[in-house]
Amino acid sequence: MDEYFADKLTEIQDTEDTAYLLENNEVFYDVGYKVMQNQENANLLRCHRIKYNGKIKLIYFTREYTSLEDYIASSDMDTILNAIHSLLEALIQIENLGFLNMACIDNRLSHIYVESGTNNVKIIYLPVNITGVHKNKNEFENEIKAQLVQKIERIGMMDHPKMRQVIDALEDGILKLHDISTRIQAEKPVMHRNTKNTSADPNIGQKKIVDMPDMNQISIQSIDGQFHFVVCENEFLIGKSRERVQGVITGNNAVSRVHCKIVRQNGSYFVVDMGSSNGTYVNGKRIQPNVPEPISDRSQLRIANAEFIVRG
Repeated sequence: MDEYFADKLTEIQDTEDTAYLLENNEVFYDVGYKVMQNQENANLLRCHRIKYNGKIKLIYFTREYTSLEDYIASSDMDTILNAIHSLLEALIQIENLGFLNMACIDNRLSHIYVESGTNNVKIIYLPVNITGVHKNKNEFENEIKAQLVQKIERIGMMDHPKMRQVIDALEDGILKLHDISTRIQAEKPVMHRNTKNTSADPNIGQKKIVDMPDMNQISIQSIDGQFHFVVCENEFLIGKSRERVQGVITGNNAVSRVHCKIVRQNGSYFVVDMGSSNGTYVNGKRIQPNVPEPISDRSQLRIANAEFIVRG
């Protein structure tokens, strides 16, 4: 990544999450940012944009994830095969979106993340537009393949027959990511995900909750750090009216007086839009008024134009 973004973009090291500072705000690609935010792609980490000393700062919440580099180093062979397969499939899906310049993916293994328990891969895409910065498909794929080979060599699994076949595929200059993914699929075991489908109380409708642990309380924190609400009640109203809500959002005319509410039901949490003018969004999707939507740890909540993250 460094050679492409030298003097344009700086990673900020003093944070638990992953953040980048644009040296020149003009390189920010606003159209790409908006289109990316509207994509329902589970592999793209949501990008949060704030101003920091007059410059644009891009934040990605990664503290709850494990870097792919560390994940490979601490896992057994079958888990590694699943992780590599998930990575390749994620990259293929992002590439198929068509509008994203693959050069703007931070493709260092230390900056690609894995969600514990699901093996889902999370990828950082930087919405920037730097003249002349472009990677062709082969160059991007070769960078990923070379890093994976080097990492597997370091952990000493080269001699295992299954891994040897994967290495041979990664080192084959003709095979594309799709071809390698197909080969790994044939080698790796099937991993089953434990799920539980719970029909909620009739007041909550028929939403299904998947792998959502019981929580005594949650906190809702704005991306810019201005607002922080701790929710431990069965019903918590959010809006701009001090007289009518517990969670008050000030200085934002886009937020309705009573905008939404957080509901706790049997240890699970839901957000309900109260018929607001500018909507309530969960993970980028606008929810229907008066229809409860499940939220859990790391859910991204947008109240009108104010961005929040849920912490369980």
